[in-house]
Amino acid sequence: MSRVRVQIMNQFHRKSHEYKAIKHYWKLIQQDSRKLSDKRFYRPTFRMHLTNKEILNKLLSYSEDLKHHYQLYQLLLFHFQNKEPEKFFELIEDNLKQVHPIFQTVFKTFLKDKEKIINADNVPIRLGSPKHSDLDGFLP
Repeated sequence: MSRVRVQIMNQFHRKSHEYKAIKHYWKLIQQDSRKLSDKRFYRPTFRMHLTNKEILNKLLSYSEDLKHHYQLYQLLLFHFQNKEPEKFFELIEDNLKQVHPIFQTVFKTFLKDKEKIINADNVPIRLGSPKHSDLDGFLP
């Protein structure tokens, strides 16, 4: 998402408000939309009090391409975090031809490694026993 954001950002003039806003608030674009803060703060870039959700809506209004890729990114993130590989890969396959070439490269890699991703998602994470670790002398 970061490289797509930079390419879209570079379509604007470097001194434009849109360019500066997207550059300054890049973390909001990469953050999970469900975790955005509702707290209002004064934002010098916009010269008003805004929440992170309001800032994100302003950023997405600058470019339909950015908005489309952001929404797709959020859907993929949601399905991945909820361990829904069928929906995750269906979304990738449905959007492979319509997305930015950078996304296409990532999507093709995901599809190539589909079985590995699904298997990794199904294997529970096991932490080793502390008594058999390198921290033997440090644990009580």
